[in-house]
Amino acid sequence: MLAVWIFIGIFSTFIFIFVPYYLYTFIKYLPNPRLLSQRVIPVTTQIFDRNGILLYELHGDEDRKPIPLTNIPETIKNATIAIEDRQFYNHPGFSLTAIARAARETYFNKHLQGGSTITQQLVKNSLLTSEISYWRKAREVVLAFWAEQLYTKNEILEM
Repeated sequence: MLAVWIFIGIFSTFIFIFVPYYLYTFIKYLPNPRLLSQRVIPVTTQIFDRNGILLYELHGDEDRKPIPLTNIPETIKNATIAIEDRQFYNHPGFSLTAIARAARETYFNKHLQGGSTITQQLVKNSLLTSEISYWRKAREVVLAFWAEQLYTKNEILEM
């Protein structure tokens, strides 16, 4: 009988102390997804004359000009969603089926395959590193879910 009470005590300690503490520290050290809307993206430098006429454009490896989502043709938005994340408007920031499919493909066929939603890709490229690990994927899923609570789907697509 004593062994049962010891097991219950250990199990309760694990469930009510260690698990919440681990979850707290995991979430505490995540970057804040509010930073997504405040990030600075390197863009092309434009030099104008005093009359507002464009004289030069300077850029490095990439020629970037931010464009509002309203200025992007609907076919481009639809094509991006169709290629990158068909269920974009129907998931909470992550897709367990896509993650499971990618994990299965990686484990059994040794073929790396993407399992990230558009929101996860935004989080990874803006707030996390590109390391390939289970911990980064876990942080990515949590941050993608959190970002979906803060921003609309169109805001995420625009970012």
